[in-house]
Amino acid sequence: MKLWVVEDEANLARGLARGFREKGYETEIFPSLAELGEGLADSEPEVVFLDVRLPDGDGLSALPHILKSSPMARVIVMTAFGESSLVVRAIKEGAYNYLDKPFPLEAAFNMASRASEAISLARRVRRLEKGKKVSLAGSSQVMMRVRDFVRKVSPHREVNVLLQGESGSGKEVVARMIGESGSSCGGEFVAINCSAIPENLLEAELFGYRKGAYTGASSNKTGLIQMADGGTLFLDEIGDMPLLLQQKMLRFLDSRTIRPLGSEKEYRVTLKVICATCVDLENRIAEGRFRDDLYYRISTLPLRLPPLRERGGDVLELSVVFLAMLASKMARPPLTLGSEVEQVFLSYAWPGNVRELKNLLERIYILKEPSDTVIRLYDLPSEMLDDLPDKDGVGGKKAQNVSLQEHLDTVERDLIRRALEKTGGNRTRAAGDLGMSRYALLRRMQRHGMDAERKDARNDA
Repeated sequence: MKLWVVEDEANLARGLARGFREKGYETEIFPSLAELGEGLADSEPEVVFLDVRLPDGDGLSALPHILKSSPMARVIVMTAFGESSLVVRAIKEGAYNYLDKPFPLEAAFNMASRASEAISLARRVRRLEKGKKVSLAGSSQVMMRVRDFVRKVSPHREVNVLLQGESGSGKEVVARMIGESGSSCGGEFVAINCSAIPENLLEAELFGYRKGAYTGASSNKTGLIQMADGGTLFLDEIGDMPLLLQQKMLRFLDSRTIRPLGSEKEYRVTLKVICATCVDLENRIAEGRFRDDLYYRISTLPLRLPPLRERGGDVLELSVVFLAMLASKMARPPLTLGSEVEQVFLSYAWPGNVRELKNLLERIYILKEPSDTVIRLYDLPSEMLDDLPDKDGVGGKKAQNVSLQEHLDTVERDLIRRALEKTGGNRTRAAGDLGMSRYALLRRMQRHGMDAERKDARNDA
């Protein structure tokens, strides 16, 4: 990975470069803005350590040029301690993170390592987005079976697939993958929610009509089935389709022909029909609300999508992917999950599944301070913690003798105290271990009244 050090102080620049080369980075030094400009004309860096005070100008002025030349680059700004206004400006303009001078080499190594991981994740996200597979990321056995199903079904131009699963589990994502991944005829992907359209309009939407077919039909209308010819028709919430229309759908699936309302002509169509539902269709059949013959017809190729709570560690993999996407979208440093949050995510039931996870992470990203790059317990909504068992000191209804905020404050104080003890009181190293900046650590210590406890700590960078 290409790493550049933009620094005019020779000893610091050489020390950083030597250390990074030993770590396996392809490293170059640029002591001025002019030389940096020449370098950008010939190459694209991936990780850049950028000083803000350079002999020929303001280092931050180069930030837009670096990101334009290399959009995937992660720029770490090096500032003198206390230059908070410069830090805020740098983050707003797209810097990945910052380091206060002086800093130990280990802090720079940790920052570079996290930046490298962020770049790798961003590249992975780009590949996933191109394949529309983000919600299917994960290495669990159940998701491997889902991806294998998609691979086998996609090449066929005329199939009936039934996707069953809870709301938010990714049914439309799978439908689009089946419809778009293997089609050789280049047809459209046409989706309709059977529960969102009034019963008297659904038939006209699906099959179309001819002018004068009924009062108000002032012109011809092509139905969604015919629009999907050569491609894929996705019928979401098929369990809510009216019984009278189910008979006509059964005939269509048997013959692959349609007759628009008011027309004497039939049209032959070739397409994939993918139905989805979050209800138990066998129960609907028992209740007399769904035809059993239609059920057997649409379920030629059935697939149950597992809820997020059954996918094990996939929730952590998905979190990493979504956080990298959000970082790219918002031009901010990527967030990481604290170890205690990872345990919460693995224990939580996720009733809203992947959709709930994505929305939660986006909300946290928007509300979190840019300088704080680790998601902690206090960033989570209280209802997530209330539903957890009282285990290892994390949340739960058994811990209601104190308020939630008091409990979270206790957990955070304990984490900070342990990090400081581990580093012998070195706040810079402790901040690195906790995944936050030194400034953020000092601010949290003050809030918890811990500053006085550490006044005599030695070896602080």
